[in-house]
Amino acid sequence: MINYIQNLKIRLKLYILIGVALIGMLIIGGMSFYLMGRMNDMTTDISTSWLPSIDTARDLTATLSNIRLNELGYLTAISEDVEESSLQYLQNEKEDMESLLTTYKELIDEEESGFYNTAKNLWTQYREADEEIIALAKEGHKEEARAILEGECVELYNSLNSAFQEIVTYNKEGSDAATEEGLFLYRTATYLMAAIIVAIILVGVFFSVVIVRLIKTPISEIEKAAIKMAEGDLDVEISYNSKDELGVLAAQVRRLIRKLQVIIDDENKFLAKMAAGDFTVDSVCEGEYTGGFHPLLVSFRGIAEKLNDTMLQISQSSSQVASGSEQVSNGAQALSQGATEQASSVQELAASISEISNKVNENADNAQKANAMAGNVSSEMNVSNEKMQQMIQAMSDITQCSNEIGKIIKTIEDIAFQTNILALNAAVEAARAGAAGKGFAVVADEVRNLASKSAEASKNTSVLIENSLKAVENGTQIVDETAQSLLQAVNAVNNMTHIIGQISEASSDQAASISQITIGIDQISSVVQTNSATAEESAAASEELSSQSQLMKSLVERFQLKK
Repeated sequence: MINYIQNLKIRLKLYILIGVALIGMLIIGGMSFYLMGRMNDMTTDISTSWLPSIDTARDLTATLSNIRLNELGYLTAISEDVEESSLQYLQNEKEDMESLLTTYKELIDEEESGFYNTAKNLWTQYREADEEIIALAKEGHKEEARAILEGECVELYNSLNSAFQEIVTYNKEGSDAATEEGLFLYRTATYLMAAIIVAIILVGVFFSVVIVRLIKTPISEIEKAAIKMAEGDLDVEISYNSKDELGVLAAQVRRLIRKLQVIIDDENKFLAKMAAGDFTVDSVCEGEYTGGFHPLLVSFRGIAEKLNDTMLQISQSSSQVASGSEQVSNGAQALSQGATEQASSVQELAASISEISNKVNENADNAQKANAMAGNVSSEMNVSNEKMQQMIQAMSDITQCSNEIGKIIKTIEDIAFQTNILALNAAVEAARAGAAGKGFAVVADEVRNLASKSAEASKNTSVLIENSLKAVENGTQIVDETAQSLLQAVNAVNNMTHIIGQISEASSDQAASISQITIGIDQISSVVQTNSATAEESAAASEELSSQSQLMKSLVERFQLKK
């Protein structure tokens, strides 16, 4: 069986495992559904038949007891209200009894119909006796009615209780039996399902172990072989043989190992001959280079051909290099001599330019100094101009103050004129007053004299201020002319400073340019000297190249080349 499973496809092996699991699940599921259905039937039977019948029988017993109590209450009532109430309760209880019997009839089967018939007959007899009791009581024969209640009705009551108790006992026994059967089914299902689960687990473990071993063993063997191949060891053996996918994989890996061994051996021989200088080599197993290995053969052949062509070209070029190196040597000697002459000329030119650069630098320094001096003069002229503007402003302020003083003097003259008029009026009034106004006339005369002196002093002051104003106006005019001249001088100095600055900047640019020229000349001189040395070295190298080309030609002749 194991050999049969071993030759199956991996897909079928996995299907076997899945099939075992599914069959086990189906068996467990089927058993579960069957047993659960049986248990459900038992539970349904208990809940819909046995237990309702027990409850109904107990309700019948209770209702019968209530009927007895209401009958006794009716017969022993001390008033009509109590009698009527008891009779009504009795009627209701009898209706409940009929209803309960109808309900019980719907719950029973043929086996239980005998209990119903017995109870029904007994109840019919009891109901007839009850009707007789009520009829006698209504006629006033309560003693006879009570005798029936305590005689015939007691026997019927006991019989009915016994019948109802038999119903309870029967249904209780049936319920207990159904419960016991349910427990039996539960235990049976538990044991059976446990046994089935164990069997399925054992079968599943068996097939799992077998299938896993059948899959893992070849995979492990192929894995070890692949690890050795990755490390470069092709001396590996894979013994697994089967018709499944792993067997096909093992066969293909063995084929790959053999192909790799053949190809690597062929490549070793290929490279060994090329290392020995034989570029006429070719593969001895071209048929093995299939698929992705074919470009490897093409590449090796391409390498051999490229190296063969390269060696041929080197051999042909070596003679040309020998003759060309001699010409290069002669040209290098002539180049070296010319470079030496150029170097001496460049050195003389560099010395001349260096002297010019020094003169230009001196001019630039002098121009910068002159620019600084002109800047100082311009600053002083600007300060003088500012001072002159301040003096003009001061003259203007003096003129304004003189005008204000003139206005004040005018006011004083007006006051003196008015004071003189008042003095004349006072003198006239004093003359009118006669002897009484003499003292006032003297005061008026003194006031008039004071007004006259004030008018004369104000006139003199006015003349002096007018002369001062004329002198200030003359001075202001002179200061304005001086300020104009000074402003023109400041502008001229600023222009001169700007021009000197431009001269200084141009001199600095010239000095920088000449410095760059000097650097360029120095670089040219260095390059010329380097060229001279390089030319001499080239001459020596060309002679060495000639000898090396001869040596290379002799070395190339050692290889076997395709013509």
